[in-house]
Amino acid sequence: MKYLGRNTLSILGIAAVTMLATLAFMGPNGVQAEDGEDAKNAATLAKVSPEISTPKLEEDNCTITLTADKETYTVGDKPVLTFTVKNDSDKEVVKSVKVSMFARDLESRGRMPAMAIEVWTKTTEVTLAAGETKTVTLETGTAIAEHNATSFRMSGATDVLSKEAKLRKAVEEVARRNTN
Repeated sequence: MKYLGRNTLSILGIAAVTMLATLAFMGPNGVQAEDGEDAKNAATLAKVSPEISTPKLEEDNCTITLTADKETYTVGDKPVLTFTVKNDSDKEVVKSVKVSMFARDLESRGRMPAMAIEVWTKTTEVTLAAGETKTVTLETGTAIAEHNATSFRMSGATDVLSKEAKLRKAVEEVARRNTN
């Protein structure tokens, strides 16, 4: 008990030194310097670096990759996305690929973070011969919004259909609609 005051002063001294070191490192001359290449001004704050949450899919003997036309967008830009499908099998396949753009509000004031909302989506079917590779370019037409985190997501179908199977499935759907 007689060393309680001395121990408390020691802990407070260590905390003060730690705080000063942190402020020196994070202060205007440290990591967050305002005069470097990444100065925090209106132009750099308007830049958005979207995340591609699913850049590559491998399913049904096909490899699908998704890329964006830029690494960084400014508010108002309309991203152009490109996906490439490679058929690694020895049969013709029809792949259905869905590409979506999501935005999440960064200024929500609730207790829970804002949910990402799908702001654009496109599903494209690609027919590939055995060993063939095709590239599809999609213009989103949706502008990057201010104060939003943006991400892109790609998903594929879980089945591979031949042309005959695709036709049979379409005929069965039409027959089912006509019976109801």
